[in-house]
Parts: sequence; structure tokens; C-alpha cells
Amino acid sequence: MSDIGKRTKPQIGIQSVDVGMHLLKTLMEFGRPVMLKELAAAAGMPPAKAHRYLVSLGRSGMVTQSESGGRYGLGEFALNIGLSALSQLNVVRIASEAVSELRDRTDQTCFLAVWGSHGPTIVRWSEGSRPVPTTARVGYVLSLVSSATGRIFSTFLPRERTGEEIKRQLDGRPSGSFDKMLNDIRIHRIARTEGEEQATINALSAPLFDHSGELVGALTMLGPARTFDISWDGALARDLIAMAEQVSRRLGHTRT
Repeated sequence: MSDIGKRTKPQIGIQSVDVGMHLLKTLMEFGRPVMLKELAAAAGMPPAKAHRYLVSLGRSGMVTQSESGGRYGLGEFALNIGLSALSQLNVVRIASEAVSELRDRTDQTCFLAVWGSHGPTIVRWSEGSRPVPTTARVGYVLSLVSSATGRIFSTFLPRERTGEEIKRQLDGRPSGSFDKMLNDIRIHRIARTEGEEQATINALSAPLFDHSGELVGALTMLGPARTFDISWDGALARDLIAMAEQVSRRLGHTRT
């Protein structure tokens, strides 16, 4: 019998898994912890049914429930799955080596961030010999406004992707000075913060581009404010830019 005209039979899955994944996807799309009733309504199922699935998802670490308000959010295992998926991207594989090399060259704490479901997300971290007192680690989501890394994404990503969150984080402040700062970042190809995200920490961040010229990540270094030089043309800035451009070339980017 010829294969032409054969109909492919739909594959049979496990309905309960499909329902659980639908609920998990709905929770992810909220981008914040939510109450059971709100989550169930968005997922289109009765709260009692949603609760049963959330209990099972909680046991596996996919979902967590706050002790105080009873809100549901993504759990540690869900975060690990997301980080594992991000690690399969070319930029993560290639830039991870650069993070370690930059750390060895400068003896500063360095990390790689890519755009995740909630914004700039740290996916690789390499500590310098002088540990930096910060809560930021792998999985941490950075501010688009107050962090050097976030400002790279604010500068080089299309504004339709970042504009709403930038407006929220500016919290009513005029955007003129922020836009001027982004223009400086575009000119110098580097972003910097001087004790803004955390009072005792300075940071520099540089963009990573792929073959199409799209921003795919940011390479960042940070250190104690009293010793970390954030000059546009300082030694740290030059090392960072050189490494970021090297990674971009490996990703097929040709600067014009």
C-alpha cells in the first residue's frame, strides 16, 4: 500500500499530564505568585480541580505556595528546568567559557545573563577572589533600570519588548534622563552602575550579539565600589568589551 494518502494517527498522551502542564503554563504566564481562585479561572477549571493538580505539582517542586498569603508560584524544580533549557542555547555554551576567562583575567566576579521569561536572568556566575556581597546568583532576575545588565537589554532590545516594564520600574519618574543614559550606552557599547543596584557594588556590562545582529545576552563584571573602576575607557571596561566582542564574533556577528 502506498504511503500517499495515509493519515497520521494522533498520538495518545496522558490527559492528566496535559492538564497539569496547562495549569503550569498558565501560572508561568502570570509572572507573579497568584491565588488559587485567580489561577483556576485563568486556566478554565474549577478551583477544587486546580488545587488537586497544584498539590501534585508542589510535591515535585514544580510549584511552591507561600506560607503567608497562600499564593502559588513556580518552584525550584521549574526554575532548574528553565535554566537547563537556557543552557542549551549557543550563547550560553559559548559565553560560559568567556565568563571564566574574564574572571581569570581580571580577578573580578563575572556573570552571563540572557533574556528569560521575566527579564534579564543570570545563567552563569563565576566568583572572583574577593567575594561580592550580593544576593544575585544563577536564576536571579535583574532590573532593567537600575542594573548595568538590565540597561544593556533596555538599550539593545526593541522597546516593544521592554517598554512596559521600563515604565513600571521608573515608577513615574521622567524617562528623559534614562533615555539619554541609554544613548550613552549605545555609543560606548557598555553600561555601568556606581552603587545604584547595591550601594557597595559597582558594575560594568557589555552586549552580546548573534549573526543577525540581535542582542542575545550580556556579559557583566562587578566588584567593591571602593576599588572597581567604571571608567568608559578603563582597563576593566576594555577587557570586558574585548571579551564581549570575541563572543559575538563566535556567534557570527560582524560589527558594522
